[in-house]
Amino acid sequence: MKISKDKIKVTTAADAAEMFLAELPKEQNEERVFVLPLDASGAALSRPILVSVGSEDGTTVIDAGMIFRAAFKADAQEIIIAHNHPSGDLRPSAADLAATEELKDLAKRLSVRFLDHLIIGRSGFTSLAEMA
Repeated sequence: MKISKDKIKVTTAADAAEMFLAELPKEQNEERVFVLPLDASGAALSRPILVSVGSEDGTTVIDAGMIFRAAFKADAQEIIIAHNHPSGDLRPSAADLAATEELKDLAKRLSVRFLDHLIIGRSGFTSLAEMA
């Protein structure tokens, strides 16, 4: 991660994970979905934006409309999304994989680069882009 003139350039999944982790409460009792808006050079346009909160027992719907509204409001040209698994399990669910494919497709149609979907847990993170 590079910081230049008040902009944080996100160059790796670990850089993004660090930014998302900073937004999560110490006690992760519910799923939270965030979008990190980036400019065309990969510099963060803001801190990660919380777009959805769920519960420990249920899953949170990854709402494409909320994600892209937040991204466009920030003038993002690239995005990374993340959500936490309160259980600590870093494996993506079938719903996580399906949502990622849907968001990639929609981002392409909206001319936004979809860079990654991270799953954050107590012991680290999983990058779905790195799994591909």
